[in-house]
Amino acid sequence: MVRSGLDDDEVRLVIPATPAYSRVARVAVSGIAARLGLRLSEIEDLRIAVDETLILLLRSAGAADTIALTFHIQAGRLTIDAGANAGPSGHQLDDTVRSRFEHLVGPVVDEYQLGEHGERVRLVKTLPT
Repeated sequence: MVRSGLDDDEVRLVIPATPAYSRVARVAVSGIAARLGLRLSEIEDLRIAVDETLILLLRSAGAADTIALTFHIQAGRLTIDAGANAGPSGHQLDDTVRSRFEHLVGPVVDEYQLGEHGERVRLVKTLPT
């Protein structure tokens, strides 16, 4: 159940584009999901989805300095938009990388979208009513 006062909230997190800061994003999504009343298994699912998103973004970010994550809470859903602050570095999102992402993230979120080169990711999780 979404706790009152949380609808239409937006939380932005900008972290350095290095693996060392991935934990900060996982802690953020865990805290937001807990505040929204998600079960422990759903919180872990979102942590996995954010972790795989960061792996994908770091792989395609090239010379990016930062990765930005925006958590949108509205109308019974949590949407997470993530992207690097630079365009693609010429890396292509190869089938192996895409397949890994889809295999791990697909089952734990309700929707996801990938940028053509893996430079942007959108995750959507429906919230319990």
